[in-house]
Amino acid sequence: MRRAEPAGHQARRHARDSRQALEHDEGGTQVIPAAFDYARASSVEEASKLLDKFGEDAKVLAGGHSLIPLMRLRLAQPTALVDINGIKDLDHIKEDGNKLRIGALTRHVAIQNSQVVKDKLPLLAEVAGEVGDNQVRNMGTMGGVIAHADAAGDYPTLALMLDADVVTNRRTI
Repeated sequence: MRRAEPAGHQARRHARDSRQALEHDEGGTQVIPAAFDYARASSVEEASKLLDKFGEDAKVLAGGHSLIPLMRLRLAQPTALVDINGIKDLDHIKEDGNKLRIGALTRHVAIQNSQVVKDKLPLLAEVAGEVGDNQVRNMGTMGGVIAHADAAGDYPTLALMLDADVVTNRRTI
């Protein structure tokens, strides 16, 4: 149990001697990501060009729920982030014959609430409703979950089970 400091005792504050306090690492966990370049793409073509420009250590940013925490802990240190949130063509759920096409920027909540998903793939709608909490479902994307490739992730497992195709700008997986 923590107790309050005795009256008259000044607790150490970053506001006092802030430059010295902030420059000195007292051995705590790093919570500030390493420096990186940032660019926001407005099309798939522009995103592809930016990724080529920044090289293989660049990462794509959409919801950021997997990448940003890793960056804060410096477990991921990309040289650049290419933000694809401005690419409207990647946010869709479309019926195509007996298939569904779901864009990489489609949020979990959109999949959960989509009537076409509920009708064609009710398991997918159910899985989307169980992803994280409300914040994650409102910001996280299907493309982000698949790109992160977490072995415990539900979408990659479901994609395998349904024999789904993952279409990128370079190939179909």
